[in-house]
Amino acid sequence: MSDSDRQALRLAQDLREEMRAALPPLPTTPSVSPFVDQAGTPSVLLRLDADAARALMALLAGRRVEREVAPPAEPRRADGTHVPPSVPPPTAQAVPAAQGPVIAAVSPLGEPAYAESPFIAPQQVAGGTGPTPLMQSPIYPAR
Repeated sequence: MSDSDRQALRLAQDLREEMRAALPPLPTTPSVSPFVDQAGTPSVLLRLDADAARALMALLAGRRVEREVAPPAEPRRADGTHVPPSVPPPTAQAVPAAQGPVIAAVSPLGEPAYAESPFIAPQQVAGGTGPTPLMQSPIYPAR
């Protein structure tokens, strides 16, 4: 027996078992026969009566509907670990543009320090509540 013959026998046996597990009990058992085509490819021949054919079609249609309705599976890497969803870049918030150049501070030792923005006076917005006054507290006394 050739390797292709053995593979065809195994394929037919596996398909028989899967069909038996997936299909409801039928009056006649579907016939699955091993077959090696002219190119030497292991194959199977299936013979189904009308009841078995309808049961197989219903099973396949149900699975197709499940795939179409089900949410997409979470993406996984080749090693099976979860791929986190991509985060869209943050959108710019409505912040007034800085007026004037950004001044780079230099420490007394000549090392660069943090860049500081020039002071911009708060703007009054019509209809808004405006800035909240600072509250005095014993921890931070007023000066």
